[in-house]
Amino acid sequence: MEVFELVIALLGALPQGIKGRTVVQKLGYFASVKLKMEAGYAADFYGPFSSTVAGHLQNMVDLDFVVERGRQTFYNRTMYSYSLTEDGLELPQKVKEEYPKEYAVIKKIVRKCGETVNCNYNVLSWAAKVHFVLNRTHKAMTRVEAIEASESFGWKLGQKEVESAIRLLLALGLIKEE
Repeated sequence: MEVFELVIALLGALPQGIKGRTVVQKLGYFASVKLKMEAGYAADFYGPFSSTVAGHLQNMVDLDFVVERGRQTFYNRTMYSYSLTEDGLELPQKVKEEYPKEYAVIKKIVRKCGETVNCNYNVLSWAAKVHFVLNRTHKAMTRVEAIEASESFGWKLGQKEVESAIRLLLALGLIKEE
């Protein structure tokens, strides 16, 4: 499976659409971790970011497989949502047929994120940051150590954020209970 198919599978897993670029990025991050797939994620302001994922999403918009809608938020920022067009609806089925195991993993990740945190972009971002820090250090950490380590990436995580992140990461099976 390539990153392009990953993005298609993410959109197919939420036929009603995905609200937010950050949500697309974080769902993609968790899926790429679970699938042991290199998707080009690096540290960024809102956590791990992949220009490859962003590029494929934009290409799908440009090719009219995905509709991008923007709306102004309370803080006068633009929040984008993404959903498959009628032509785009055929793509996830092809990915599912070609990569049934991977598609099932992606669908499960999206479902768990929805059930656990309603795909809240803040919690997804916190969880991705915590996982990214743990993955880079390759060692178990206390909550305080995770908070301190996150600062090396310019991220400010507090106890509340780390607790929310841990709950989601446990639900996704990306970390184990202490």
